[in-house]
Amino acid sequence: MTLSRKRILLISVASIAAICLIAVGLVRAGVLGGHKASAGASASAHGNAAKVTEPSDRFIISYAENSAAGKVIASAKAYGENVLNSLPAKDKEALTAAAGKFSVKLESVTAHAMSTAAVKLSDKLTVDQVKEFISTLEAADGIEAVEPDIHVTALGDTSAQDSNVPNDPYFSKQWDMTSGSYGINATNAWSQSTGKGVTVAVIDSGILTDHPDLKGQLLPGYDFIADAERARDNDGYDDDPSDEGDWSEPGECPAYDGGSKHRDKGQQSTWHGSHVAGTIAARTNNGDGVAGVAPDAKIVPIRFLGRCGSDGANLVDAITWASGGKVNGVPVNKNRAQVINMSLGGPGACTRFLQKTIDSAVARGSIIVAAAGNSDEDAGNVNPASCENVITVGATTSTGVRSSFSNYGDTVEISAPGGEDGRTSPKILSTTDESPSAPQTPAYSFMIGTSQAAPHVSGTIALMLSANPDLKTAEIVTILQNTATPMAKCDRSSCGAGIVNAASAVAEAGSKSAKPSSKPSATSGRRTLRLGN
Repeated sequence: MTLSRKRILLISVASIAAICLIAVGLVRAGVLGGHKASAGASASAHGNAAKVTEPSDRFIISYAENSAAGKVIASAKAYGENVLNSLPAKDKEALTAAAGKFSVKLESVTAHAMSTAAVKLSDKLTVDQVKEFISTLEAADGIEAVEPDIHVTALGDTSAQDSNVPNDPYFSKQWDMTSGSYGINATNAWSQSTGKGVTVAVIDSGILTDHPDLKGQLLPGYDFIADAERARDNDGYDDDPSDEGDWSEPGECPAYDGGSKHRDKGQQSTWHGSHVAGTIAARTNNGDGVAGVAPDAKIVPIRFLGRCGSDGANLVDAITWASGGKVNGVPVNKNRAQVINMSLGGPGACTRFLQKTIDSAVARGSIIVAAAGNSDEDAGNVNPASCENVITVGATTSTGVRSSFSNYGDTVEISAPGGEDGRTSPKILSTTDESPSAPQTPAYSFMIGTSQAAPHVSGTIALMLSANPDLKTAEIVTILQNTATPMAKCDRSSCGAGIVNAASAVAEAGSKSAKPSSKPSATSGRRTLRLGN
């Protein structure tokens, strides 16, 4: 996985009235590299069999819910705790023996939602050893699947007349919100819906709770970073989703994903989660800052990405909690998310443990939106973009073409503004902080990426659900595709059905006239949304 430097512009809130956008430096933004999973076992009903391409010391075990080990995990006092010594003797012995074959020890077995356990070994196994470790454990009773854990990072830096133009001073910089320049036509949607009554969970780097354009938009969230060093708050899971900053010093983070060294170079804090949240639901028409797609929707901030990213086991718990599921040791989310935005990803086709988690979240009534990824490759090689029951979003520029970095392919349902690299290329402006490390002064930044495209779709879905709360995932996809604005050009196999058009989508949602998409198959993703939600 690679990271490229992206030039961003920051605006201090304290100087909004007097200062134009000022470039203050370079912020590094997550861009998925060219890593492709090697051939492996065929996909199952719940994701893909393990595809091993890298050494690993971390694994996810999916236990059968009615197995003895599955029951131990389900009864854990708090998810994220080490249950190694609580496992039934035969299960502990199976794990110990499998590790012992390669002269490594079990460091921990932590419990997580969906009857999953995260296993940490004392040393990394080679690719061949990983394959043997997996096959050995999958032969044991009560184990449904064993997969290498995934490493997840953020995926961003990365002529009609408009009615309802807000008075936010930097709205003129938000080409992505308008009906011109291949924007999403949000302004003409606001007379129909503003997203009132809809909750959107943002699973990301956390939130800047004191940002003036986010105040009043936030519901109680949670922190699902188990590693205290990654979290910077000296504890594991807790009820404070505040973004502590995801900066790192050179050499502070290990190299992930095929030996890429991007993290070893260090990075400044991205304030990625707040940028995403601002696009969805920044306060609008308040004479301050920027506008959000669904200004009356509410954000449930979920902190999952910390310094050096995060792991798949924590994502299982974050998705489960966001959708109203049970996460032991964590209070139930009283504001179940109708929409879950995931502007994040890791390499490889959808894992079985993540697919199972997503299916359960959709069954509970959540609609899941994911960024396609920023490595100019098939989105089928990215988690969670490649999962079923996910609305996967590619990125487009102000000229209506595919952003050069955007992933593509049949897993992409729709595209949305994500900007383009280059000094003069229009980018996406939203809420951040001016500090390169710990939060200091609220600001606004330009970023690019499919991370920035996805929240345009999440916000549009919030508008649609406010107009028609009974819509299900399959109906929403059909409406989004039926009403999409045609792209000027898709230079790859598929960029989805076009660019999301919020005004048209809300109008059709209100009439509930969804019929199968008539968009050409050459540009439309075709996936089965197996659950009716």
